[in-house]
Amino acid sequence: MRLSYLWIFLSLGLAGADAENLALNLNYCLDTAMQNNRELLQARAAIQQIEGDRVVVHSRFLPHLSLTANYDAERDARADGGTDDQLASTLRFSQRLFEYGPDFAEEVQVREALRQAIYGYEDQVYAVLSSVWETYHIILLQNRQIAIRRESRENFQTTYERQLARFERHLATESDVLNAQLNVLNEDLALNNLVREQFNNKMTLLRMIGRPIGIEFELEREEPVQFFIEQNRAVELAIDNSITIALAAARLNEQRRVLREIEWQYSPDLSLSTGVEDGRRNARLALEKKGQTWGLDVSSEYALSEGEAPDLRDQGRWSTQIEARIPIFAGASRLGRQAREKAVLRQHQISLRDLNTSVELNVRQSYQSMLEAQERQRIQEERVRIARRRLEINQILKEKGQADETLLENFRTQFFNEQDRLFQDQATYIRRIAALRRQIGHFE
Repeated sequence: MRLSYLWIFLSLGLAGADAENLALNLNYCLDTAMQNNRELLQARAAIQQIEGDRVVVHSRFLPHLSLTANYDAERDARADGGTDDQLASTLRFSQRLFEYGPDFAEEVQVREALRQAIYGYEDQVYAVLSSVWETYHIILLQNRQIAIRRESRENFQTTYERQLARFERHLATESDVLNAQLNVLNEDLALNNLVREQFNNKMTLLRMIGRPIGIEFELEREEPVQFFIEQNRAVELAIDNSITIALAAARLNEQRRVLREIEWQYSPDLSLSTGVEDGRRNARLALEKKGQTWGLDVSSEYALSEGEAPDLRDQGRWSTQIEARIPIFAGASRLGRQAREKAVLRQHQISLRDLNTSVELNVRQSYQSMLEAQERQRIQEERVRIARRRLEINQILKEKGQADETLLENFRTQFFNEQDRLFQDQATYIRRIAALRRQIGHFE
């Protein structure tokens, strides 16, 4: 299966972090999520369940040994009212040697169930790792945003204290003081919301990596997130790692097998039963058909107590029965089945080609969305810088009596709005990177 590289995560140690100091890095979070995430544990348990079903189905090729005991009692019409009783026990061995023809129906069913479980697990791995990566970088982004908010609040606090001092010297109006205080309160409110959002994201991260909810931790500082990959390379990776494409390709191969097996409809139906037995032992070889699958089984029995008279004990008896039914014409049913299965095969082929096109389209659109978010973030950073500078200039002009209060309030509102948009754009950029990384199956 395609999961071999994903299972490597399960053998990795907890690199780069110690449970004692709880300074987490990204690799630690990804590795821990692979090992302890509840959803992944459930998905692995589902695979193990199907593996158990497959063992049950394959058990027909393993030896089967059983012991049968019976007791018979019969009262006759003798005067003494005696009872004839008999105790017998038999040891039986059986095993299927091999099969041929179309695949055993239960084998086909368990194979499809295993495909669903494995590809479902891989899709769940992509979802979990992508969410961990996204949440991790959102928390780091919020660290930077909180620092910016606190610096901004300190600046507004300094302005408020200056206006308060000017008011005491009758150089500023009460309205100037109230506006400066309002700026501080606005930053306090935004800072409070941001801290609570980060707390919620931290708890979400703990849940995803399987750690106790509520413990305190810090993330190792990293540079602002960037993701560099050529667009055509991203498309190639997405097609190679796509779960839906892999599952569709597996089902296409399964349908090709179904189409090939229609030819068995005109193969002879053979039935063979041969064996030898004496008073205590018997052995049999049987060729039987279940559904469309032929199987060759061997079995033998040994009576632990004699069931025949001593004079018949060592007289071996052979028996053989062979039957062959050769279909000559089945009312063109094979042609109808071929036409039906070929149509299903064409549907799978068309669906697979469409999936390839759909994956490429989605990746190219996600790639452009990422670039758009990146450029929007760059432009918004410049807009925030300009809005801050205009606010500072107009505050100085207002103190000199050269600016209107209404105009200053407009610049103040514009700055707050531009800063909020920047924070939103920064989070959007991270989420679009995470979405693209999930599509192409790219993780550290």
